[in-house]
Amino acid sequence: MSTSDPHDPLAIDRRNARTAAIGLGVWLTITFAVVILLLLFGSTLTNIFV
Repeated sequence: MSTSDPHDPLAIDRRNARTAAIGLGVWLTITFAVVILLLLFGSTLTNIFV
């Protein structure tokens, strides 16, 4: 946030909400991708390390 931005609490809240939503979306995408990869390749990975 630069100092030239007008002090608009609603705009600041919207920007923070958008940032939080993007972060949550990225986190959920990575989590689901890891779960799917573990379901698909879990037994293969277990055989490599055991």
